[in-house]
Amino acid sequence: MTVLILTVLLLVLILIGMPIGFVLLIIGTLGVWIVSGWDALMGIMGTTAFRSVNGFSYTTIPMFILMANFISKSKIAEDLFDSILKWIGHKPGGAGVTTVLSSAAFGALSGSSIAATSIMSKVAVPQMMRSNYSDSFAAGLVASSSGTLAALIPPSVPLIVYAIQTETSIGSLLIAGILPGLLLAFLLCILVVAVAVKNKSVVERSSWSERFQSLRNIWPMLLLILIVIVAIYSGIGTSTEAAAFGAFGALIIGFLMKRLNFKAIMDALIETVQQTCMIFIILVGATLFSYFVAFSRLGNSLINLIESANISAVGVLCLIILMYLILGLFLDLFGSMLLTLPLVFPLMMSLGYDPLWFGVLVVLLLEIGLVTPPVGINLYITSQQSGVSVKKVLKGSIPFIGVLLLTVLLIILFPQIVLYLPSHM
Repeated sequence: MTVLILTVLLLVLILIGMPIGFVLLIIGTLGVWIVSGWDALMGIMGTTAFRSVNGFSYTTIPMFILMANFISKSKIAEDLFDSILKWIGHKPGGAGVTTVLSSAAFGALSGSSIAATSIMSKVAVPQMMRSNYSDSFAAGLVASSSGTLAALIPPSVPLIVYAIQTETSIGSLLIAGILPGLLLAFLLCILVVAVAVKNKSVVERSSWSERFQSLRNIWPMLLLILIVIVAIYSGIGTSTEAAAFGAFGALIIGFLMKRLNFKAIMDALIETVQQTCMIFIILVGATLFSYFVAFSRLGNSLINLIESANISAVGVLCLIILMYLILGLFLDLFGSMLLTLPLVFPLMMSLGYDPLWFGVLVVLLLEIGLVTPPVGINLYITSQQSGVSVKKVLKGSIPFIGVLLLTVLLIILFPQIVLYLPSHM
């Protein structure tokens, strides 16, 4: 009865719009108090906030966010898009493919779904419309591809949060997202080219001198992220050390390129603090909520229920996928992930699923939620930044959501897409 009442309260708080971090704090506090008593609650409350985020690995989050903000303030995304467009824009579907490749590259530079969607909406949508794409298709492509690619290709903040919460190797999980991200980019490009051939969408050919000149402003940042990924993959540095190096490198490069001044640096620092605090509040709430799950033995009860019902591992996986797709309609990515992991992760591990594979799958599923209403934050960001109505953005996103679901299916059928690179680290 206690669990049922708290579940109803949780849903009510979510529906009235309370931030998910505070929802988890309230439900976790009430749950621990009811199940274990006041003394246990006071003991946990006295240490949870500190211990939830007190770990050297947690510095990976603000460092990669800071790197993303330095890169964003340096206006590298615009140069990146312009450079790729000059090289392949004259090909069929050049502007659309440029959007996908730029999203993947900027995702590798930022790791932020919201930042990638916001910037690519301003840069890519107008160019695609000038290249004979409909405004709906152009905005739909950005909404469904930019954020998803940024969440899969390292450095990915959602994957880092998952790794910390489940005590999975951060470096291995970041590397695990590379091939799925590239696969998704490839499938998106196929769809874009197919549409472009029908609409005869091309861009005027650039000269060779213009192409090489366009590389001048982007190669330092691309070299930086390559060093970061190689350092993690080869074991030269930990993910935390790579994040710190990336943030410092982005600062130095932006400063040498005269793209960062004192105001831009301060803005980047303030935004980093704000974004980090938001994530850490959710982490503290999720830790307290996990205590309630542990004390109430909800996880064990769920596993026993699955075993007694004789539901196969594949059946459970299908239910989990459906659950995340539904949650994505109403909650943001971090809220959905941290709300469910204390229950879902032990269950999936008991069924023999790989934690790296499951992490990539969860992030991909929750990214789909970012382009589906009523929450669908990427839809609203794209609409706001591009001037295309939300209704048109949603309509244009539908074929690309199909590509995202196809990628989910391929990852399930061929787990080595996720596990191949980590197995060779």
